[in-house]
Amino acid sequence: MLTIHHTKRDFEETDCTVAVLPVGAVEQHGSHLPVGTDTLFAEAFAKGMAEALDAYLLPAIAIASSIEHRKGKGTVYIQSDTLALIVRDIAASLQYAGYRKLIVVNFHGGNWILKPTVRNLNRELTDMDVILLQYDAAAHRHGEIFKHTQGDLHAGEFETSLMLHLYPELVKTIKQSERAREAVPQAFMDYFDVTELTEDGYWGFPEEGTADKGKRVMELLVQCGLDYLDKVERTREEIEQRKK
Repeated sequence: MLTIHHTKRDFEETDCTVAVLPVGAVEQHGSHLPVGTDTLFAEAFAKGMAEALDAYLLPAIAIASSIEHRKGKGTVYIQSDTLALIVRDIAASLQYAGYRKLIVVNFHGGNWILKPTVRNLNRELTDMDVILLQYDAAAHRHGEIFKHTQGDLHAGEFETSLMLHLYPELVKTIKQSERAREAVPQAFMDYFDVTELTEDGYWGFPEEGTADKGKRVMELLVQCGLDYLDKVERTREEIEQRKK
């Protein structure tokens, strides 16, 4: 695996053509999790993918599209179209340098712009594939690990478990909240700030989080991410066969 700690010669002596880009966020996560939660998770997920693929692990885009948390202290965000342009420029520069695949690892739901951005890039760039892996890559198997698979949207059981596994020293006391459950639709974040919809900024069941759950789901995320990449490649091969 290559990182920004390697030299030009290190890069020249490898035939690495795959890059992995973590995308997180800097936003409030209640009183018990740090504002950099999504970035820390994106880095961990991306590192697992890069290690498995022997790829170039890029530094994370930490400040992204968190406008739905704008009233929460500590939140810093950019406009969604700005994020799209940043990812487009990164992809173009990697293609110019000879990379043939960019895996964008996103760990924040508010970065919805990445989906259409990746779709467009795959039609605009030549000789390069851009693949998007999301924080919910293993959601179809969350029932194997978590008690709550619905209504656990932000800093809840899922994210608290991951933080207890990766950075337990960063987890603070959970502030009890009567409105921390899914009392309104998730889409209401289009109209209201999350801090207006919840009492402490978290939306879910953080008290159910454990380090063991976090370890299991991180391993599952990487496994499901690799399975997804394989499925994309198999589909590409099938399409090419049909063309012959």
